[in-house]
Amino acid sequence: MKRFTTIAGASLLLLMFAAGTTAFGQDFDALVKVVDKIEVNLRSMVEKESESRRQDITKLRKEMSQLKNSGSPAAPPTAGITEEQLADVIAELAVLTVEVQGLKRIFDNNAKQLVSIDDEGFYLSPKTDPEVVELSERLAELSTSLESLLTNNSSAIQPNPSVKHGNIALSAFVHEHFNSGPDETSSFVSKRARLTIKGDINEYAQIKIQGEFAKSPKLLDGQVTISPHKQWSLSMGQYKPPFGTDFLISASSTPFVNRSIASGLGTNRDIGATVSYRNNFSPDYSLKFTAGLFNGSGINTSDANNHKNFVARLEAKLFGIFTLSPNVYAGKTNEVDALKQDLVDVAGSLTWKWHREIVEAEYIRSEWGNTERRGWYIWGGHSFDIGLGFLKELQLLARYEQYDPDASTNDDRTNRLTAGTNLFVDNKYTKIQLNYELNSEQGVSIDNNEFFVNVQVAF
Repeated sequence: MKRFTTIAGASLLLLMFAAGTTAFGQDFDALVKVVDKIEVNLRSMVEKESESRRQDITKLRKEMSQLKNSGSPAAPPTAGITEEQLADVIAELAVLTVEVQGLKRIFDNNAKQLVSIDDEGFYLSPKTDPEVVELSERLAELSTSLESLLTNNSSAIQPNPSVKHGNIALSAFVHEHFNSGPDETSSFVSKRARLTIKGDINEYAQIKIQGEFAKSPKLLDGQVTISPHKQWSLSMGQYKPPFGTDFLISASSTPFVNRSIASGLGTNRDIGATVSYRNNFSPDYSLKFTAGLFNGSGINTSDANNHKNFVARLEAKLFGIFTLSPNVYAGKTNEVDALKQDLVDVAGSLTWKWHREIVEAEYIRSEWGNTERRGWYIWGGHSFDIGLGFLKELQLLARYEQYDPDASTNDDRTNRLTAGTNLFVDNKYTKIQLNYELNSEQGVSIDNNEFFVNVQVAF
């Protein structure tokens, strides 16, 4: 590019000098020869530069043609062309086009100042240099072709971290809630409004970002996962530690309006890292093991000490119908070193699924300092294929659970029975949940039975 500017500038200076000497009576034929020499030099320079460009572009188009005809994003060209590189080529072509157009203007100005005279003594309009015109047109066409190729084949180009790429999905769901409690109290609540970005950046990296917008916006999940092997993965960020079956179910997939009381005995979203191993031996047998370290401080909270909490979970699928899941979570509470306490949570669940039936049970024991808490639940459900226009599927279910906030204290246990139904509009995401909770407390009993309606719309 600099050669264009240097030669064009020198040519223009020679032209001005020649024009000046002409004004002072120098020989007109000598001036025309000077201009002709300038034009020859410029034309030679443009031809050499355009030939170099044509060779580069021919090579580039050949590589892009191989990429386009391969039909397989997994087999990119050897040169490893990226969208960023194509964008650079297009930008360079645009600059070259401007410079060629500038040369055309110089030629035109030269010709206007130094018109030739035909044999009959008439002034003749100068002819536009056809090679320069052709070069300009070819550059414009090539730039357009590259832009079209970039748009139509972006998915087949090697991904670049600075541009859109990968298989990214956007999902969201909203929970509009109604509950009627004791003393004829009732309320409507916008309980959840969550937006999730999740997907594969490439074959080795995944990302998940989830935010909650129902009340005040906050980050729920900010997770990256690296999978160097199909059976191994490393995750880091803020997300749910792998502890508790009911706790790990997505809020958009929970069978009941409210989670079990026992699910609150374990941990919550936290910041840390986990390593996972999975092996699908067959459709009926599989194994997944996850272990990691977390701050123990909770969601969007800084760690108050240097101690990290350990978590491990095993999921074993047996005979195609049973899933056995033992868990352990151990470490320190999130206080400064002088006040932190030991904590140990253990849990185990067993899930049985057969066609449209499901039964699940889970037990959790949590010991924080000198306080031991316990909880368990068992629930079952059966689904019916309705097949109506609005209602595709109906699920009837019931859950019984117990919660003991302090094992060393008597008469403080809570029992709860929940009866409910799920009305699935699209068999999965759009649903209406109806639950009635009957609570009974040891010792002093209170009137706290409640009826819940939850409407979920998701995509």
